[in-house]
Amino acid sequence: MRISAPSIVVAVAAATTLILMTTGCTGTDTVDSSGTRPSGASTSAGTGQVSAVRSASPGTAIGPASSSSSNGSPQAARDGDVDGDGRTESITLPAAGLLRVVYSTGRTEEVRFDSGPYPAAQGVLGSVDADRDGHAEVFVRFDQGAAMQLATVFRYVDARLRLVTLDGQQAALPYGASLRNAATWGCRRTQPPAAAIESWAGSSTNGKDYRGDSTFYNFSGSRLVTVGKSASIPPPEMLSCGSVTFK
Repeated sequence: MRISAPSIVVAVAAATTLILMTTGCTGTDTVDSSGTRPSGASTSAGTGQVSAVRSASPGTAIGPASSSSSNGSPQAARDGDVDGDGRTESITLPAAGLLRVVYSTGRTEEVRFDSGPYPAAQGVLGSVDADRDGHAEVFVRFDQGAAMQLATVFRYVDARLRLVTLDGQQAALPYGASLRNAATWGCRRTQPPAAAIESWAGSSTNGKDYRGDSTFYNFSGSRLVTVGKSASIPPPEMLSCGSVTFK
């Protein structure tokens, strides 16, 4: 990746590990948690800062219909179909640190998460079946700085929507870039190692060429589990996550 230097440099550390909180949830009750792309970084001409794709506002995600294979195993759910019944849900953020899903059946579920120090930064990025298990994950931006944003993930497990964690902390996927640091992530990786989520973060010593590490994750219930890594590589060029949008 090559970018030209801006007049003001904002150095933002790109975290690859994931931030705060475990969770549980209930069918219709509020649950407390406790315990496309900058895509490899595209350059905005004249700004010297990598841009992250288009913005998304909280709301319902929609997409193509889901289907099942001939042997009965699930295939990717339609975008926004969290419970896997073939219909999209209403997905909103009614308050800081609170995700609300109103299912097509009329059932409502709310899950709490750490929204960071600036609640106004939170937003629904989209709902995509990242691992093609027949249930769409929900991706939410929960924090942002001058050049870097953080997204977390919610997954439908045992008929409940749960906050996804890594090592006991709330999953945090960084994306964005400054002159010295960059990060991006995507889902539905098919080449080895196959993975539900790929997250890359790196840095540059000259403000032009970036190198970093990719980490590959699959889901185990409501946890992310590392399944592979690639070290000292440039930003992946084709990372995306279906209809999930970034800003």
